[in-house]
Amino acid sequence: MTIGPPTAAVAAGASPATWRLIDLHQRFCTPTDLGRIIYFPVFIDGTWSQELRVRLADTPPGFEPTPGPNVPPGHSDGPGSVGAASAWMPPIPVKSEFVLTVRVTSGSRTQEVSVYLGIDDDWLNCINNGPRG
Repeated sequence: MTIGPPTAAVAAGASPATWRLIDLHQRFCTPTDLGRIIYFPVFIDGTWSQELRVRLADTPPGFEPTPGPNVPPGHSDGPGSVGAASAWMPPIPVKSEFVLTVRVTSGSRTQEVSVYLGIDDDWLNCINNGPRG
């Protein structure tokens, strides 16, 4: 008997995903009143035979997720970003915290990780003391 980490059940006839979205508990901080495009790098471990679509979801009102370039079929061992999820962020006048979602889908499988956006004029405080997931 071999004991290892639990694995997800796979439906009969379906093949298991050979890629996974890596959660690095990313946090992006920016000052108040600064409209800009925000980016969250996407890290994948494994091999995928279908194009991966990358999107930033669960954005606050006024944000405009930008269609990122899709990731062509390929492979990665995880340490390098294979793409980015992005959105146009309007100027936000007050200190705020948001939890957004990076969503990657191959069409047959979707994976998500939470990412954090801090709006704070005290950048060091934002980076050092904000939520990490």
